[in-house]
Parts: sequence; C-alpha cells; structure tokens
Amino acid sequence: MAKEPKRLDFEEFALNPRKVFDDMASQRGPVLIDVKGRVYRLELQSVRHDIWQGYDPIKVRQRLRDCAGILAGIDRDALLRDIHSARIKHGR
Repeated sequence: MAKEPKRLDFEEFALNPRKVFDDMASQRGPVLIDVKGRVYRLELQSVRHDIWQGYDPIKVRQRLRDCAGILAGIDRDALLRDIHSARIKHGR
C-alpha cells in the first residue's frame, strides 16, 4: 500500500522550511501544504537540465555578427534613461 504524503499547514511549513525540504530529500516523498483550504504538493524532482544542450558556437557567432551595429544611431543617453525608468517602474 502506498504511503500517504506528509501533510502540514502553512504555518508549520513556514516555521522551518529547511527541515521540510531535508525530510523530502531523505524520504523521497512529497509533502502536502495546506494554505487556507488549498492544498499544494511539494515534490523533489531530480531532473538535471543541461544548459549546453543544443548549443552551437557557430550559430552563436553568426547571430552576434548579425546584430553588429544594431544600435547605431540610437541616442545612448535616452536609451539609458528609458532602461533606468523601466527598472524603477518594475521594481528592479
């Protein structure tokens, strides 16, 4: 018979999240977190993503060459002001 996942209310989880994650890692089982009647399932995934999968240095170099000069003629100060303004607006 399958073992029932451990169930915690959010306050209990929030008091010591590191212990919850350590327990998940050692027991290899999910944890259910109850937040005001909504239940969230936390589960350990051991999927490793290879950031270099599909990397083609020749294509990267070509794309960089394609972009060369793309900002020619742009008002640098105006661009920097726009970037700064957007960061402040979006809280970054």
